[in-house]
Amino acid sequence: MAPLNHTQILRSIGQLLESLRIESFAITMDQEGVVIRDKTRNRAQVTPREKAFLADLKSHHPGSQGNAQARRLAEGVLEWRLGWADIERLEREGQSQRHTAGQTPEASALPQILRVIGGVVDQKRGQLLLIIKEAEIVKLEYQSSSGQKISEDYTMAMLYDHWVRMYKRRESSGER
Repeated sequence: MAPLNHTQILRSIGQLLESLRIESFAITMDQEGVVIRDKTRNRAQVTPREKAFLADLKSHHPGSQGNAQARRLAEGVLEWRLGWADIERLEREGQSQRHTAGQTPEASALPQILRVIGGVVDQKRGQLLLIIKEAEIVKLEYQSSSGQKISEDYTMAMLYDHWVRMYKRRESSGER
């Protein structure tokens, strides 16, 4: 599989976060993959999907962390690492589940929000350092191709505008 760009990486992570109902988070990227910190507060209960995710984490990290991780997830303080192989697997799984050609994805969905952020970084030929999403603001930090660290804040309205431009470019080029 060819190396993934930021757009693909972040869309895949967005699909995972959306399925886990994670709305507020921080994502950092390094040579080994990404670290995701769930910052969602006041979760009413842990869903079966979240329990399955925690069980998978527990299988990779033996010990008595399962109940503690479930409490931490409910409190919104779960943190975990995804390696590049994990992200490629998520991308393959996501490709098989995406809408059929011709359907327009929901611009406000988390996978699309993160896809747009990835597109911004890719377009600027940067290297992602950090994304923080809380409420209606997404903070992006990346390193430019010249080595400068850049920090930008985006509102959901700004991201929607980027999404529309990105969608129109894809449609006009016939890209799916």
